[in-house]
Amino acid sequence: MAVPHHVLIEIGSRWSSSLVLAEAELALHRWREDIDTLAPYGWGDAGRARFEALVDRLRARHDAWARDDAPPAPDDARATRTAARRWLDRAVSILEASELEHPAVTAALAALPPPGEGASTLLDALRGALDACHLHRAHLDATAADDTFFAEGAARCAALARTLAEQPADPTDRHELLETLDGEVYLTIRGLNRAAARAFAGDPKRRGERYAFQFLVTIQRGDSQSAPRRRSEPPSA
Repeated sequence: MAVPHHVLIEIGSRWSSSLVLAEAELALHRWREDIDTLAPYGWGDAGRARFEALVDRLRARHDAWARDDAPPAPDDARATRTAARRWLDRAVSILEASELEHPAVTAALAALPPPGEGASTLLDALRGALDACHLHRAHLDATAADDTFFAEGAARCAALARTLAEQPADPTDRHELLETLDGEVYLTIRGLNRAAARAFAGDPKRRGERYAFQFLVTIQRGDSQSAPRRRSEPPSA
């Protein structure tokens, strides 16, 4: 899903994966029942299969990690993150050094995704900074942003990506991965609910009303269920 990790994590962090999985099971059941009606709206068999695979990935990781107390992150994983953050700090400083003279660099800095505590959000920020430096290289200090600087940035990205491709031991990385999947599941169900409301508009059986969140409480904004309520917020009267 082409949504930044930090956005998915912000969404996914609002509920436990158990609630997300319960909501997903209901969505899969409804989707299967109404596939013929939903398919012309872009929500057919292929989309359902992709969603089911996503739910299976979430369930497998949730179940495995719920039974397993994560050991401390190995020294090499911590060193990889530390080196990546150091390069990111350097890249941001290099960009900031030229932003007063080049408004496009200011815009690029504002568009950088925020680095979180775990590897996935840090990787997003690192890739964004590397892309921005490549794009605006002509405006950057040539001594600081030399070939070695760019090669190191690419190497830091690759090292972080390798830690995510493996089974992460660090609890923060595990939480970020689970919350990313939680966010993807939520956004998919939200899209399904919206499509069903359109597909069943005027239906005498009012089947579209079944497509509403049951476990993931949302705040109504205009025409859609758009923003989830944080767990710490009290229910509205």
